[in-house]
Amino acid sequence: MRDDPVIRKGPAVSVEVQGMVRMAKRMGMGVLGLLAGLGAPRLAAQSWALPASDPVGIARSGAGVAYGADLEATALNPALLATLRNRGGLYLAAGEEMQSSEATLQSNTQTLYSTDRNRFLPSLGFAWRLSPSLVMGMKLDQPFLRHAQMPLDYAGRFQGQALDLTTRRVEVQLGWAASPNWAFGASLGGTRIRYSWDNMVRTVILQPGTSATPLGLMETDLHQGGTRTVPSYSLGFRWAANSRWTFAGTYVGALKGTMPLSASYGSAPTSYYSPTGTQPPPAGLSSLGPAIQSGSQLQPGGGAITLPAKAVLGVRQRVNQVFTWELDVRYVFGSSTQLPGYPSSTAPGGSPVSGSGQSTSFRSGWGMSLMGELNVAKAWVVRIGASLDPALRDYAGVDPLVGGAKTSGLSAGFGYKCLGGELNLGYQYRQSQAVDTPGLEGNWTASGYSTTPAQTRVEGMGHLWAVGYKRLF
Repeated sequence: MRDDPVIRKGPAVSVEVQGMVRMAKRMGMGVLGLLAGLGAPRLAAQSWALPASDPVGIARSGAGVAYGADLEATALNPALLATLRNRGGLYLAAGEEMQSSEATLQSNTQTLYSTDRNRFLPSLGFAWRLSPSLVMGMKLDQPFLRHAQMPLDYAGRFQGQALDLTTRRVEVQLGWAASPNWAFGASLGGTRIRYSWDNMVRTVILQPGTSATPLGLMETDLHQGGTRTVPSYSLGFRWAANSRWTFAGTYVGALKGTMPLSASYGSAPTSYYSPTGTQPPPAGLSSLGPAIQSGSQLQPGGGAITLPAKAVLGVRQRVNQVFTWELDVRYVFGSSTQLPGYPSSTAPGGSPVSGSGQSTSFRSGWGMSLMGELNVAKAWVVRIGASLDPALRDYAGVDPLVGGAKTSGLSAGFGYKCLGGELNLGYQYRQSQAVDTPGLEGNWTASGYSTTPAQTRVEGMGHLWAVGYKRLF
C-alpha cells in the first residue's frame, strides 16, 4: 500500500511539472465553473459541517478518505493509519473559522448583518505503529460549527436572535492492514457539544387593577444554553487496486444526546411597546416591567439534539510522480437532524410565551469533494480543492441563524518541508445558494404573533483557514 509518489531528479521533472501545472489550472477553472453553476452568484451562510480542521484537509476541501500514507488524511478515514510508512507521527494546527449571515427584508430593502462571526479552530493528530500491520492514532477536530447573532431590529427575532453550536471531537483510532492491498480502521471517542440559543418574546402587561385589559407589551430576550459530551465513532476501509488507483470509504456516526439546558434572560435590553406592537409605549409601562420579569418562571425547551451521520466513498489516482487527484462522494443523513426546542417564560398569573417557532423539517442529500495535489519541487507541494454540501432544509425553512441551504467551497494551500518536518497552510472560501424565505417577518401584538407574506433574502459568506506543523519519526 506504499503507493505515494517519489520525486525524480533531473530535467524530465521540470517538463512534467509544467504539464501538471497546466492540468491543475484547467482543473481549477473547471471547478470554478461547476461551483458558479451550482452555487448561484449570490451568497448565503454556509454549511454546519466543516470539511476538516487541519490545514491539509482544509486545502483539499475535505477530500482524502482514500489518500494513503498521509497523516492528516487519517482524521477522515482511520483505515489510512495502516498505510503510514513511518513508525509514528504528530501534527499540531490552529486557525480560525469565520462566518457571517445577512438578511435583506423585502418590505423595506433593509439589510441586516450578523455578529459573533469568529471561532478558534485547533486540531491535532497522532499515530504510533504497534506492529507491522497495526497502527494506533488519535485525533482532535471540530466536525460542526454554526454561530450568528442578529441585530435587535431584525424582523425575525421572535424565531431566533442568536445561535452558537460548537463541537469538539476527540477519538482514539486503530488501523489494520489485512493484506498489502486492504486496510480497515475504526475510531471511538467523544464529542463535546456546546449549544446556546436566544429569541425574543413579548409579554402582555395588563392595566393595574384589571385582569384582561392590555396596557402594553414587554419584549425580553430568552436565552438557553448547555454542554454535553456524546459518543462518536467512525469506520473505514481502503483498497489499493494497484500502484495508481485507490478506493476507500468511511461511515461517520451521528452525534446524539440530550442537552442539560438552563434558561435565563439574555443580554439584549428589555423594550416596551403599545398593545398593537408599535412604539411609543404608554406612559409608565416600563416601571411595571421589572416586577413582572423577577416574578416570571423561565423554562428551557426540550434538549434533544442530533447532528447528522454521513457515508463517504472516495477514489484516488496517482497520475504520476508529480500529480495526484481524488474525488469523494458523500451522503449526509440529514433527515434525522434535530435541534433543541424553544425556551419559554411564564409571567405571574399569565400563560407561557415562547418563540414563534421555525421549521423542524430537515432532509438528507448528496455532496462531494474534489482535490488535486501537485509536487512542484522536492520540498514544496501545492493543493487545491472544491466541495459541494447538500441542503439540509427546504427553501421555506432557511433562516440566517440555522441556515440549511446548499453550500459550495473553493480551497487552496501548500506544504513546505523544513526543520525535519512539514509546514502546512490551508484556506477555504465558503458560500451557499441564496434563498428567499417567506415568513421570517412578523409582528407580535397583544393578540399574539403573526407573520407577513413578505420574503427575506438570506445571504452571507464564510472563510476557513489553518496553519500547522507535522513531524514524522
